[in-house]
Amino acid sequence: MAGAPSPFAFASMAAIAAPAVDAPPDAVLERAAAGAFRALCHHLRVRSDAVANIDLMTVGGFCRNCLAKWMVLEARQLSKQLGSDGSYASAFLGNEQECQPTIEALDAFGYDEAARLVYGETYPEWKERHQTKASEDQLRRYKESAHLHATHDAEALKAAEGPHGSGKLSERVAVRLEAGAYLSLCRHLRARSDEVQNMDLMTVGGFCRNCLAKWLVVEARNISDQIGADGVMASFFRDEQRKVVRSLDAFGYDEAAQYVYGCTYPSWKKRHQKKATDAQMEKYNESKHLHAKHDKDLLATRSSDAKDAPSPTQALITNQGQTCVKGGSQSNSLLSDVCCQDVDALAAPSSEIAQPMASASRIARPPRGSLGLKVGILTVSDRAASNAYESGDLSGPAVEDALSRQILQMNATFADQCIISVDRLEKKIVADETADIQQALRQWSGKSPGGNATPGEAWDLVFTTGGTGFAPRDVTPEATTAILDRECHGLMSWASMELTAQQPLATLSRAAAGTCGSTLIVNLPGNPTGAAQVVEVLLPLLLHAIKALRDNN
Repeated sequence: MAGAPSPFAFASMAAIAAPAVDAPPDAVLERAAAGAFRALCHHLRVRSDAVANIDLMTVGGFCRNCLAKWMVLEARQLSKQLGSDGSYASAFLGNEQECQPTIEALDAFGYDEAARLVYGETYPEWKERHQTKASEDQLRRYKESAHLHATHDAEALKAAEGPHGSGKLSERVAVRLEAGAYLSLCRHLRARSDEVQNMDLMTVGGFCRNCLAKWLVVEARNISDQIGADGVMASFFRDEQRKVVRSLDAFGYDEAAQYVYGCTYPSWKKRHQKKATDAQMEKYNESKHLHAKHDKDLLATRSSDAKDAPSPTQALITNQGQTCVKGGSQSNSLLSDVCCQDVDALAAPSSEIAQPMASASRIARPPRGSLGLKVGILTVSDRAASNAYESGDLSGPAVEDALSRQILQMNATFADQCIISVDRLEKKIVADETADIQQALRQWSGKSPGGNATPGEAWDLVFTTGGTGFAPRDVTPEATTAILDRECHGLMSWASMELTAQQPLATLSRAAAGTCGSTLIVNLPGNPTGAAQVVEVLLPLLLHAIKALRDNN
């Protein structure tokens, strides 16, 4: 079971250029994420009277109900995966006979069951005991924050009807659902980095992103202590136990923060953290009774072995023009009993207002008006197409996350000028074969049948990721330009110019861009971080091109 594949691309959750050899395995990090999720639920349970769901939604765009719904959605995803991939099901469950009962239990797992795990009781019971009537001011602020609110697929949340088994989920499956909900929360907060500030989360909920990272570290320590001492845990991680323990002991706040923030905390802070107003500081200080506390001894990396062991962030990280090597206890992070938020650095006169979408790059304004998009994301990789990666495809999800984050940011920043949305999105993976690449691009351009596009139905925007380098199998630019009606050299020249200051190797990309019919096609690098950076730089310009194509048609 220790070698079971994981649908969680944990490596893609951190902006790490190259994974360290001794980083904790995905299965271990999955268990740590589940523990961090339980810590968050416990934190909110003991503050049931003081932390209202409506205030969490207003400030963070999520609440306890969202945590429960994310668990249900993870159950649906796991059920689908177990039912469609027999080899995966055998590896994950360790027993083929458990497959069908597990799928039935997952399909029967609904909001009521998930809410009991989050609230510690049924939602109606919690609501009767703790929920108070919202004031007019609370309702007004709640409505004003609607653009932040998490949305959930109502159909997917429905539990299957009809007879089922006992419905009891195994411990292994429960860990998966809890870990999935934890990662959903991290992605939710990443997409709202500019709008949702750590200080405001602390003020309203008593926790912030830094707490999520610290709970992940504490769970890593707990797992390390349990391996070897607990027969069940030892058998779960029976392969190379000593190596796993060393990697867990070396796993510190800096490493955990990357999984939460998607980059180093200093990089996130430089890009997104705003100076606090006097009013924010006053509210923060008044809410200190709510704030989570963390054990500094547990958060510190352990032993000389831990110092010698490569950590997940002992890789070269280039972000926003800063190049640094982080690892072990050599850290710029702020560890304290309370949240590691440097409050003094946040304090500023109320006249200092941070501008949204601040960036080292010159970001263009999106076009005015409403624009709904149909987007395709094509991962081009021999290894991804053959399922050679244990963590699965990382580039496609990175592009999707960057697209979602950038659209949310533009809608919030230019709320009175534009409304951008992705109405349909499809992802595919193909090998580094010219014919396969071109077939997918033609389908999305409406020039051949297949996928969700029909002849004559063109999608607005297609991103490819991978195959833009100099290896013999890197043929994506050639495959793309061969089917383009018109090529746009300026887009990729602009991206290269903007990103070279952050990553000099960006100039080596051979990416192409242009139109096939009325579909705009853009090549992105295969590196998840690099692909996301190109999306951030180009998206506003791409929207102008899409609008022009529509107007001309």
